[in-house]
Amino acid sequence: MKRIVNQPKEIDGFRVVQDGFEMMKALVTGETIMHWESGNSMFPILMSEEYCKIRPVTDPNEVNVGDAVFCSFRGQYFMVHRCIDKVERDDTIWFKIGTTGSMIYGWTNEVYGIAESTNIFQERLEEEEKEAS
Repeated sequence: MKRIVNQPKEIDGFRVVQDGFEMMKALVTGETIMHWESGNSMFPILMSEEYCKIRPVTDPNEVNVGDAVFCSFRGQYFMVHRCIDKVERDDTIWFKIGTTGSMIYGWTNEVYGIAESTNIFQERLEEEEKEAS
């Protein structure tokens, strides 16, 4: 059974952070956070408006192909998406990032956290389900 929440500041002892730069700063300092995004690009790993718990990456080797990760591209665009491939070039580990479907965003070496589903959703998802039935 899923849990519905309404704009919390904290869930299960973890701070809720939505701003990408704030998320990156929290993860770099070792903080595990909660975050949600809308859309179905990560289904079935993460559902639209499901909070995910994101723990910091302390070593790039702990990221595996198939993981949902919080990463950035060109230092500006932050998102939670899937690691599709992983290679090492010139002593740097690079990650190919995309959706669970066929969309590929590209390569980055800026992976800050690994995300996991929580089965905790924004309250408005429940409202949308009521409207659909």
